[in-house]
Amino acid sequence: MITLFSLIFSSIGDETPEVDYDLIYSKGKETKAVVTDIDIQYNVTINEVHPTIIRYQYTENGKQVESKQKVLEVRKIEELEIGDEIAIKTLNGNSIIKNMEPYEFPLKLFSIIPVFIIIVGLFLILYSINNIRKDIYLYKFGNISKGRIISIMPKPGLPISNIGQGIVVHYEFETKNGQKIFAESFSTDFSIMGYMKKDDLIPIFISPKNDYDSCLVTKSDSYKNNWNISFD
Repeated sequence: MITLFSLIFSSIGDETPEVDYDLIYSKGKETKAVVTDIDIQYNVTINEVHPTIIRYQYTENGKQVESKQKVLEVRKIEELEIGDEIAIKTLNGNSIIKNMEPYEFPLKLFSIIPVFIIIVGLFLILYSINNIRKDIYLYKFGNISKGRIISIMPKPGLPISNIGQGIVVHYEFETKNGQKIFAESFSTDFSIMGYMKKDDLIPIFISPKNDYDSCLVTKSDSYKNNWNISFD
């Protein structure tokens, strides 16, 4: 996502110099400049108007200086041609076109979007790590039991990548104290839907420390880890 937004920003942004428009307008020295190029950015539209980069050249301290400014001025641009003289103001080596306020794309504002995505991503990673640690603990130290399946629902993943795709199994089980607990467990093993259905008993692991912490056991998990758990 950061790469994608960087490409978008680079195509929208430009290399026009950053200047203090108000300071130059109020304290700058007025002079004349010659328009050397008028570049209309047809690939960008703001309020149905294409931004235009005006390049101009002027003389300062006996030297030719080139600069440019991006504007959103439809009527003034229509009257402007290459070679025309325009009024500008200069201050400390910077310049602006008089009576044409520069337009700057709010890149800093939009740069918050990738930061937000990173924060959300980190939160999801930490959430996933916490769930994985819980499952690993149950795999190592959990007490084997049986849970009655209440529902089996496929869970769609993210578009294109299918990340997060799997099966959510809701089940209930009874503790040693006779208390019935409703729980759910997620698995990426779609074969569960082939050999399990509602009201079937499925093996589960229950935490020895907390009866509310549990997870289901699939056939593939049992075979892969040599648990030899019966599914009959």
